[in-house]
Amino acid sequence: MALFQIHSGQFWYDGRPLLIQAGEFHYFRSPAEAWAERLALLQRAGFNAVASYIPWLWHEVEPGQPDLTGQTHPQRNLAGFLDLAAEMGLFILARPGPYIMAETINEGIPPWVFERHPQVAVVNQHGQAQNIASYLHPDFLRLVSQWYRAVFAVLAPRQVTRGGNILLIQLDNEMGMPHWVRNLFDLNPHTLARFADFLAQTYPDDFARRYPAADLTAFLKEALSDPASPRGGQVAADYRRFYRAYLREYAAFLYNEAQRCGMETAPVVNIHGFGNGGKTFPIGLSQLVEVMESPGFITATDVYPLLIGEGNFHQLLLVNEMTKALQNPAQPLFSIEFQAGGNPDFGNGQSSFYDLHTRLCLSNGMRGINHYLFFDGENDPLLSPVRRHDWGHPVRKDGSLRRHFHRYPHLSQVLAAYGADLLLARPRVVTRVAFRLDDFMSEVIHPQEKQTMDELTHQREVILFDQIGRGLALTHRPFDALEIERAQLDAQTCPSLWMMIERSCPPRVQQKLMDYVRCGGRLILIGRLPLDEDGQPAFLLRETLGIRSLRSYPPFETHEIAVFDDPHVPVDFLESYRGEFDEVFARTAEGEAVGVVKSLGRGRLMLLGAALPVRSLEDLTITARMAMEMDIPPLFEVSDWLDVRLSEGQNGSFLFVNNYQDDPVEAVIRRNGEALFGGWPLRVEARRGLILPLDWRLGEGPTLHYLTAEVTEMIRSADEIRLNVVPERFRAEMSLPPGWEVEGARLLVQDKSAGRVQVEGEGALRLCWNAANKSR
Repeated sequence: MALFQIHSGQFWYDGRPLLIQAGEFHYFRSPAEAWAERLALLQRAGFNAVASYIPWLWHEVEPGQPDLTGQTHPQRNLAGFLDLAAEMGLFILARPGPYIMAETINEGIPPWVFERHPQVAVVNQHGQAQNIASYLHPDFLRLVSQWYRAVFAVLAPRQVTRGGNILLIQLDNEMGMPHWVRNLFDLNPHTLARFADFLAQTYPDDFARRYPAADLTAFLKEALSDPASPRGGQVAADYRRFYRAYLREYAAFLYNEAQRCGMETAPVVNIHGFGNGGKTFPIGLSQLVEVMESPGFITATDVYPLLIGEGNFHQLLLVNEMTKALQNPAQPLFSIEFQAGGNPDFGNGQSSFYDLHTRLCLSNGMRGINHYLFFDGENDPLLSPVRRHDWGHPVRKDGSLRRHFHRYPHLSQVLAAYGADLLLARPRVVTRVAFRLDDFMSEVIHPQEKQTMDELTHQREVILFDQIGRGLALTHRPFDALEIERAQLDAQTCPSLWMMIERSCPPRVQQKLMDYVRCGGRLILIGRLPLDEDGQPAFLLRETLGIRSLRSYPPFETHEIAVFDDPHVPVDFLESYRGEFDEVFARTAEGEAVGVVKSLGRGRLMLLGAALPVRSLEDLTITARMAMEMDIPPLFEVSDWLDVRLSEGQNGSFLFVNNYQDDPVEAVIRRNGEALFGGWPLRVEARRGLILPLDWRLGEGPTLHYLTAEVTEMIRSADEIRLNVVPERFRAEMSLPPGWEVEGARLLVQDKSAGRVQVEGEGALRLCWNAANKSR
């Protein structure tokens, strides 16, 4: 029996690292006689797994009469579908709900649940029942238990732990997402009673002062329902904290129930909320953080960027790094809904997007991808009143292929050729970005909070994403991330740190930051300083930075400041300082300090009191100057802009190079002042990417120091290593042990004493063992 494990930041199968490459196929939207043909297309794409939702409303049309073997309809034969996938050698990611969303009625919950059990429904702020279940209502949980008993009777014996092919099982889907989308507080009496209990436990010493109400549940309901309630903002903030714990308890119920029904593989929780290019995604992380932190859960993301380019790739990097900062530390980065649709026949989708996005995420450490959705289909009226289910997926309903399907096989070949060496390589970073998760706790808000939330949203989108994230990404300073309240701060392992700071930053975080700097850290803070009750900078930062006074300009107003050598830089959310600083690098027109540097203990702190999104080369130069002032050099210097990232491993490193532009780029890439590829310009075609090996050890034989083409296949025999490459023309440098030689390529440079040669060739690089050469 094969062993599937999750540890050391990897998926492992029989002791070898496993890259999960899945495509989502909804068996219930395609005729059963077409299943084998569709699954074969996944294999043609180079994938090794299939994923699918399992819709409760489709399999249990009438209560107590589940059909998972096709007795009432061939497209209900879940058991047959899973067995077919296993026979074809595909791993399986099962997604049984109870919620599935997927454009189905009631997000996948059978209509009879609400018809026969109306008491389980969420009640909104207007007293209206919604077609969303109040998750922890005991009557809903009882129905979920019945569904799990039925569906796990099919899933449990097919798990990898029992000799089957099911690797992972997702419990529920996008928990809390409908509430966020509709801005719903759940005012079901059962939920309100739980909320009241949460408050009593959270504020045992301060409860009477915070909530002086004879009937607490009535008070909470009124505060959340009344737009004019003066206590509405406070109650809403407490509700959001309560709902984190509420979702954790719901997930724990599903986990325990699934285990009782035979689940032995790891449960998956997926994070929703990818909107505005990813800038809203951390709201989903905030909602589900306590589920993510629950023992045993594997975190997966849902990402729908729609397009990729120089203007948004940094947002995708931040989404990944913020997820990694919070997920189960044993697991790799994993996306269970990785956009594969959105390229309709007469739309504006980029067929290159799917390839470039995958390459970017692989460079970021992603080792599990479910391309969602891979196939068009058709809805039975029980699933949806809309018959077509078509969002420009790679495979049309009739099985014909759209253009972007053909991007997948090539990349799959490259990944297979590099194999475990690439999977075990880790992304190289030069700095770190800190974020405060509570700054994203804004999924449902009270009208009294709107102004505060608008300001906070501006700061996190403009400063965190488009100033810090974009500035670092475009200047070739790869970063990882940490959640400031959960992570340990160590100046030795984290010598530099960038962070958006906002009014709500609590004293404990301020103290943590100051301690970090005093111990030798280099800290860059951008935003607005926390204020005390008198409107002055909070004591900790005021004393530490030597600030005597602060002038805060009205939000959402644009002003010009001078930064370094640029006298006319447009910014907003501006504040200026008076005090004693080591250096002032930004000033208002009146000469007041906006950007300052201060030495503290063994470290340095840089503060910029303005939101300065990177929109131009001038803005980017400012970010680069700030980084150099704080001794954070770029990892690469590139003569013409390309996205260049490095992953380093024990058996070699891999350079990920993406060209997001509509024209080919030729560029010389330097690292530590030394040109890569022997100084030859690297050519990357328009809207293409390359994964290139550096100092890659080819087993016991030669070492490939560089290759300007990516390997699509390695063919190894006793006396030859053949690397088929794309593009066909290449240059390479390698070290050859005695007895090895290059065939079929033109020799450029040879250093016999070191055994190093540089060659150029076309189509394939052939390294041959010749025993006669060794004897000579």
